[in-house]
Parts: sequence; C-alpha cells; structure tokens
Amino acid sequence: MFEIEIDVDSLKVDSVDPVFVAGGVRLEWNGQVFPHRAWTDAPLSVIGSLGAAIEHIRAGRAEADVYFFEGPYFVKLSATDSSGEEDMVRVTGLRDIGSEEDGEDLAEIVADGVVPLREVEEAHRRTMSRLITWCEKSGDPELLPLLRRMNRL
Repeated sequence: MFEIEIDVDSLKVDSVDPVFVAGGVRLEWNGQVFPHRAWTDAPLSVIGSLGAAIEHIRAGRAEADVYFFEGPYFVKLSATDSSGEEDMVRVTGLRDIGSEEDGEDLAEIVADGVVPLREVEEAHRRTMSRLITWCEKSGDPELLPLLRRMNRL
C-alpha cells in the first residue's frame, strides 16, 4: 500500500507568485512513514516532484527522485523487474548524510519496500483531487491553475 498524507487543515499559503504553500506532508508505504508523522514541508513541491518521478519511471528511466525541501530527506523510485502482470517500483526513503572526501554522496536508508506503480499513481491522483478541492473551498483560488497543471497523471 502507498499513500500520500497531506494535512489540508494545516496548509498555509505564504505566497502565490512565486508559489509557496506550507503544511503537513508525509508518504506511507508498506507500514512505513516517511520522513515521519509530524513532518511539515512544501506539500505542492513534494507532490509535484512525485508526479515528475512517476512520469520518468513510466518513460523508462531506471530511477527518479522525489524531494522534501525542509530537511535532508528524499525518496528514490526505482523500476524493478516485474515478472508479473503489474509494474512494480521500489520506494526508498533516504536521509542525506553528506559526502565522502572523494565527493560521493552518502545517504542512509530510512524506509524501503516494493509497491505496485499503479498504487503510487492512484495516490498521486487522489492527493491532487484533495488539493484542488481544498483550494476551491478554503485555500487560495489563485493556485487553481497551478494545481490543475500538476494534475496530469
């Protein structure tokens, strides 16, 4: 199971041009929460980078990253050899821990597991729908064109 948790009640629009919305956001898969339950970040940027990562994997890339912006966290989506009927993707939650002297980036695995790519896409669609509804009802309606452009999956 893969879920995107965005606490729409916590969302605050700081600016529309350039756009910046802050609030609670986290990813959950196979019983793991990433980065953690109380994480706050830039949810539109997280969901946007997830949408781009899904598109990259669907286009045949082996890996694509999803970025969290308020800390050393990111998620790597990696295509897996799917011997079954359904495309699968490895979801790895990482914490950047710096680099070695030779310039190699180092990251610690915080959460890891394989899920159907379809579940990631469906979670993205559900979340985009929730964000559009939030924007229409209580958020800033000036964000609607941006959200509708992001809702491309």
